[in-house]
Amino acid sequence: MNNFDQSQNWDKLKVAFLPIKPVYAEQLMNGTKLFEFRRRPMSAAVTHIVVYASSPYKRILGIVEVTSIERGSVRSIWNKTKESAGVSRAEFFEYFDGTDVAYAIAIDPSKTVRFDRHISPSDIEENFVVPQSFKYVGFTFMEALLAQNTWQCDYMRIK
Repeated sequence: MNNFDQSQNWDKLKVAFLPIKPVYAEQLMNGTKLFEFRRRPMSAAVTHIVVYASSPYKRILGIVEVTSIERGSVRSIWNKTKESAGVSRAEFFEYFDGTDVAYAIAIDPSKTVRFDRHISPSDIEENFVVPQSFKYVGFTFMEALLAQNTWQCDYMRIK
């Protein structure tokens, strides 16, 4: 049985699809990593992230709720997030090598939706192209994604 409310107004929410290395994607899903980092800006209106574990797994694991997106210097973002970053200092600074600006996407682990069956995005949308950084997905994608899966969560709030 699904705990997730199928009446979510996905057309009213801003959802981003993010490819994430499998180890970090799993940490986001189990709540041990509370921030996802990006080198490119993302709309501050993003409310949820579709968590896609990139190569070699290449499957959607679930959805997380975004609580904030912060922009700052690489050093300031590290100092604010290091306790829950889910990455080492070396990994963090290596990722941001060559840029002065970092984006930290904070998630609420209590509102994570973990899918029971991990699926390929091409099962949702035939010609779906996985982005390098992120892309926004709409109502049709979210409806199809949720229709193909069962999930577990304690709570999910509509913003």
